Amino acid sequence: MTKPRAMLAGDDPSADPLLSCLAAIRAPPRELETAPRTADGSRLLCKRFCRGDGGSCARPDCPDAHVPIAQRQTCWMFDRYGVCAREEARRADPKAPRCWFPHPVPPPAAHHIALQVEVGMSDRVVSRCRELLGADAVVGAARADLSRNGDVLVLVTAGHRGVANAARILADDHHLAARIKRAYATGTSDDAADQNGDRRNERGRDEGILFADASIVGDDADALDAALREKLASLVDAALGGEKDPSFGGEKDPSRGARVRVRCFPPRLRDVVLEALRPSPRAASDDDRGWETCARVDDATHALDVVAVRGRAHVTAWSLDRTRPNSLRAWLMDAGEAARKRRTDAGAMCRAFHKIEEATCRAGVAIERTWRCVDVGAAPGGWTQWLCARLDVASGGAVFAVDPAELGEFEHGRLPPNVTHLKMRGEDAVGTVTRDGRPVDLLACDANVSPETACGIVSAFVPALRRGATLVLTFKGAAKGYAEWRRQMESATETLTAAGFATPRIFHLFSNCSREKTLVAKFIGGGDEERTRAGDPAREDAAEASSGKGPSSDADGKDADRARLLLARSLAVFATMPGEFAEAHIKARGFAPPPNGSVRLMRGRLLKILSDEVIAESSWHAS
Repeated sequence: MTKPRAMLAGDDPSADPLLSCLAAIRAPPRELETAPRTADGSRLLCKRFCRGDGGSCARPDCPDAHVPIAQRQTCWMFDRYGVCAREEARRADPKAPRCWFPHPVPPPAAHHIALQVEVGMSDRVVSRCRELLGADAVVGAARADLSRNGDVLVLVTAGHRGVANAARILADDHHLAARIKRAYATGTSDDAADQNGDRRNERGRDEGILFADASIVGDDADALDAALREKLASLVDAALGGEKDPSFGGEKDPSRGARVRVRCFPPRLRDVVLEALRPSPRAASDDDRGWETCARVDDATHALDVVAVRGRAHVTAWSLDRTRPNSLRAWLMDAGEAARKRRTDAGAMCRAFHKIEEATCRAGVAIERTWRCVDVGAAPGGWTQWLCARLDVASGGAVFAVDPAELGEFEHGRLPPNVTHLKMRGEDAVGTVTRDGRPVDLLACDANVSPETACGIVSAFVPALRRGATLVLTFKGAAKGYAEWRRQMESATETLTAAGFATPRIFHLFSNCSREKTLVAKFIGGGDEERTRAGDPAREDAAEASSGKGPSSDADGKDADRARLLLARSLAVFATMPGEFAEAHIKARGFAPPPNGSVRLMRGRLLKILSDEVIAESSWHAS
């Protein structure tokens, strides 16, 4: 999402303002840039007056409005991204001019977890959080800054689950957890249960959270910093210094005070927070504070999360007690590091290894040890590596790696016994794969070709698939322009559905590139004839009964059904044939391809030529 995305007909740019915030930085609307107005939009603002911060316009007959900041239209950039370019410039140069427009602080939203992620991953993080926690799980977002590849914050509500349980659900998806740079606690769930799941603890705290406060606000960065310096120390002192803390057995530990690890978003806020928490000279001499800040997490007893979003600072303190089985530390701090270590320890040959793992997990595909799998476009071998580790060669499990290029180096420097490398194109490998008569249980294709070409490869393998086989297909962004790529994916999905692949699901995986998506579907066949081929006697009898034929139907009827099925498959091949293939067939038959013809026109021309040949041959036989 680091580049602007083209919209197609039917797209609603205002349908999801959250994703609009997380998308690429765009220029302001021209009317806002050239003609700023008052809050009610009735009058234009005097730019001389705005530049001088009041009173600088010397024209007594100025027709434009001279109004204070509060009576002007809101800052469009702050509304959309949660940050303002002029405020960023003032952090680098305090003498830089202030923003002309107000930054209204929205009311506090009911969110409990904040996820810090890269801009390019933000749309995928939002989508996955909604899948795991519900469509209403993501309630807000903001940027750390206006850089092209900076970090953003995704705000998630825990709902009735409680903060720790919601964090656990997110952390259990290690592909998601590996992409989260940092997870913060931003509030307590009002109806959260304790560890026993039936009641809250006596102080109403949610799973180790001591307090959560969102009352610190500021209409600009300087005002927010000043409010933090004024109020933050008293909030922390009330929770850790003046009250009894259940993490110390209900009593304050006099020998070892609470040690607080500070975590901030955006990162520039850390210096402000540490300054606000620095003890006064009197407190330091009298030793009347029961807590102190520390630099290392392993030395800390508590975490203090300060998250500033759209002019409001959410301050949350929670216990880092490792002994609790459902502790926030396990899900908010340790899960991301564990997920990244798991990816490192997997010994993946390439990034594609994690791609097929995530795709099958998201789609709920359980790989059986007896499956026969085909991996088209296998090189360097990431998908093959993941598949063969889950198959048992003694039980018949095998992987056919189809690619003219060489595979990468597997463990022990040789191919596993259940892997057969076919150095040929995907369309040419069908006969070799089905030579022993066994059907294919999973067809995987990660070839670096267009979606149309990938559909052609899949169509060639349709006769080899068993009913219920799984298809895992990557749509590469080979088209020029995002809109054209989207159209190709939609067309390819329709073609696959017509070929007998049911309920295809398209995922933008965390292991995908920005211009790459993965489709997972089940093969159910193209009709009663296809189901009969799959060997379902009940469906075969039903098909015969519906057609008025009994079990003793003659061979002519079955031959006719088989001929119709073959014709349907042939037409499916024509629908997905690459344009260059069609052009080569046309030239080979002595015809001229259509000038400047599109892919569809080229396919239609070839189909017309072949139809004429069939008609001519039929007429010759009849004569």
